Amino acid sequence: MKRSLLTALGVALLLAFSAGALAKEEKKAETKTITGKSACAECDGVVKHGDAMHIMLTDKAGVRWVLIGDSASYKKAHEVRMDGKTMTATLAGEPVTKKGEDGKEYNEVKVSDVKVEA
Repeated sequence: MKRSLLTALGVALLLAFSAGALAKEEKKAETKTITGKSACAECDGVVKHGDAMHIMLTDKAGVRWVLIGDSASYKKAHEVRMDGKTMTATLAGEPVTKKGEDGKEYNEVKVSDVKVEA
């Protein structure tokens, strides 16, 4: 009786740990992205002119996203940001909602990758 109880307990613990590991793997697989038309955040008057210019995407819902990054793909996308191209950015942090110089809200977010659609 004790042996079967211990075996059942052991199996239950093994299943619990396995489920936790699978949940973590699924969360890692859920990378968040945003897609929208590109623009220059400073040129459009959303943020103040500073040392660095930033890519801004406007998604289908009209939400403005100011992207912060320094990856090779970000730098490449930065060169064509004023061309109104469709871009998809992979988020590397949580978005922070701010008020722009124009008084309207925008989301500022760090990104790890930016892909320019052909």
